[in-house]
Amino acid sequence: MSSTNTKKPKIYSLGENAYTTDYEVILDLGNHPWANDFLLPIEVGHEKKYPLCVVYCNKSQLLQLNFFVPKETMFKNHTYVSSTTKTLTDHFYKLAQQNITQLNLKPDHKILDIGGNDGTQLKQYKKLGIKDVINVESADNICYLSTQNNVPVLNMFFNETNIKKHIPAKSIKLVNASGVFFHLEELDSVIKGINYCLSDDGVFVVQFMYVGAMIENGNFDTIYHEHLCYYTLNSITKLLKKYNLKLFDAEYSDIHSGSMIARFTKHECKKYPVTERCKTEVEKDSKYDIAAFKKFAETVQGKKDKLTSLLTDLKSQNKKIYLYSAPIKGNTLLNYMNIGTDIIDKAVEKNELKFGLYTPGSHIPIIPETETDLPDYYLLLCHNFKDEVISKNRHIIDKGVKFIVPFPDIEIIE
Repeated sequence: MSSTNTKKPKIYSLGENAYTTDYEVILDLGNHPWANDFLLPIEVGHEKKYPLCVVYCNKSQLLQLNFFVPKETMFKNHTYVSSTTKTLTDHFYKLAQQNITQLNLKPDHKILDIGGNDGTQLKQYKKLGIKDVINVESADNICYLSTQNNVPVLNMFFNETNIKKHIPAKSIKLVNASGVFFHLEELDSVIKGINYCLSDDGVFVVQFMYVGAMIENGNFDTIYHEHLCYYTLNSITKLLKKYNLKLFDAEYSDIHSGSMIARFTKHECKKYPVTERCKTEVEKDSKYDIAAFKKFAETVQGKKDKLTSLLTDLKSQNKKIYLYSAPIKGNTLLNYMNIGTDIIDKAVEKNELKFGLYTPGSHIPIIPETETDLPDYYLLLCHNFKDEVISKNRHIIDKGVKFIVPFPDIEIIE
């Protein structure tokens, strides 16, 4: 991918020439601020905006953005914390259990987590008896949280150069990338780094928000500048095959509104045969092609019209509307739909890193969650954790507070 703001910027491809202009525009959402650029009061109205446009590479069959915000801007300091929701922590624990059993991991095996955030995933392995773990995390402020969680951390970007300086060759039994592999600006270098440090019988476990789920649920809010690539099983398999990594297992998960967990090993490794569930997922994946992507794009405008009409109508009735949480993904929805303080009064959060900040573009103030100040309606931007949120807030729903869930279809929970 290229940051050059030209009419036809180059994007990532495969083969000897890594970049190409042979692509088609799928969905152009206009200019948006970087979605995790939550603002201090003095910054409101001064944030930069960048093109947010999804394209399809005809060569690699990879869905991706045609413009990126530099990684040093997005990932050296941010507000996302993995441990904020119990749902995700529980998911990471179950994933660790499964990997330990399926891959026969031993206490002396070494596990590395790419962009492991505050160490929540690696904490689960430590609970289960595997102590030799290392988190490679680029955000300075988040590294501190990892250290507080007793998870060793290397404060750097994961790429071939950095890994060769700090990690011995073929020393890692399991390389984990949960919700980070679609963030990577230095994609070639990152995959070369994985191949370098992975043992000959090691496994690369990558969890990514799945294009198939995005299409089925219509949740275009997963599109933002941190997410450079949008993978199908086909496109990620083609990509990693170039670097001597082969798919042997894949499973669908409901986490993050629909994710795929895929496991790769080196081509010469015969230890892990292709699983039956992998064959099933690959077959189902085949329907997500360029025609499906274009059809998905056609549905986005309809969702915009329906939600803005609902919110505008409620506001005309003098209903008080707050955001329930201020996730990164919510900023794509707010900015694409032009939803701001004329409709939404404030956002409530439990992530302390966001208290006192404002949402980029829409400029909605973020305050601590409290039950002394309740709206008529909450717009649930963290809809991927709907079950947890609704269960936790059943008592205020009984008092008359309603929750608007925007995806997969607009739903009002009361």
